[in-house]
Amino acid sequence: MRANEPANRPMACVLTPTGRGAVAVVRVWGPGALDAADAAFRPASGQGLAATPPRRPRFGRLGAGLGDEVVAVVLDGEPGGVEIQCHGGSAAIAMVVEALQGEGARIVEPEAILAASTPSPIVASAWEDLAQAPTLRTAEILLEQAQGALDREIADLIGAGDRDLASRLETLIDRARVGLRLVGGWRVVIAGRPNVGKSRLLNAMAGYARAIVSPTPGTTRDAVTIRTAFDGWPVELVDTAGVREAEDLVERSGVERALRERARADLTLHVLDRSGPLDDRAEPTGPTLIVASKADLPAAWEPAEVLGTAPFVVVSAESGTGLDDLGAAIARTLVPAPPVPGAAVPFRAEQLAALTAARAALESGDRRAAEQTLRAMLPTSFPPGGGRWPVRAG
Repeated sequence: MRANEPANRPMACVLTPTGRGAVAVVRVWGPGALDAADAAFRPASGQGLAATPPRRPRFGRLGAGLGDEVVAVVLDGEPGGVEIQCHGGSAAIAMVVEALQGEGARIVEPEAILAASTPSPIVASAWEDLAQAPTLRTAEILLEQAQGALDREIADLIGAGDRDLASRLETLIDRARVGLRLVGGWRVVIAGRPNVGKSRLLNAMAGYARAIVSPTPGTTRDAVTIRTAFDGWPVELVDTAGVREAEDLVERSGVERALRERARADLTLHVLDRSGPLDDRAEPTGPTLIVASKADLPAAWEPAEVLGTAPFVVVSAESGTGLDDLGAAIARTLVPAPPVPGAAVPFRAEQLAALTAARAALESGDRRAAEQTLRAMLPTSFPPGGGRWPVRAG
């Protein structure tokens, strides 16, 4: 703080690390923090932040002109204040910071609010991963962990009865299947015989011409990838060479690569040409969704009649028919049970390993070892009652 600055001004800092995350978090606290944030915040409806109960998210705008869409939350406890969640781009962050400065807040480094705290390893990891979150949906889940959702759940487990503890441990371990993909996402491979429309489908889902499209079979020789998202879940789409007996050495290499990609995919989109004879009945080698392509052409067969109970979606990459249904089906298959808002979600491999070890100890009858494993995940001075971490600002 400069010598001529009054000490009773509110402080503001950007809590999220520098990066290309989907969401940034700005905290304003100290004397007059609520008044400053309330003056800068333009609610979408209803009263301002001063009349908003703690921990109730409010949607609105903040910043000069039209401003940026933000979510503001009035905080309770110490140091209190207001947390503002905005888009992660540098321009959006600067707009929020400038608006708060305009209402008298002085900008400080995050250490002013974090260095004096007893940080949780889980919370620290969540803030780190939040900067890399590729979508708003995954950023929201990580933000909830940064605000202590997973810490509070683990602390609460220590006092739970054996049956309740076992059930809740199982739930956390199951959620980790989503949590561990919040930054890196899932891998979805587009597979099938040559010329069934794989590359055209990739381009249609990408919204631009990423892969070469040609009527000549065997055009795709290497794996072509794009990063996208379905229902907020990040996905890497992989277009692979058509699988067939190939005499050409380069094409054969592409076919072998396609088989390797399919073996390590989280989901395979098995593309079948609905306008031609059904000559590809390959058995699925993992989670598979059948895509009946070229729906804009006359149908030679109907999926419901020949595929039995296998899940399928009918699409036309040419006209766009069925692409929304395909995206929804991909999201449902990858994440059949999304965590509810505010849920505790393990998001690092070491967290999953510790929870798995606690479950194993409990199953072997060693309740004490299970609790010790859970306690080791938390700092020695976790806030009683599952509150926020005690911090001393300034």
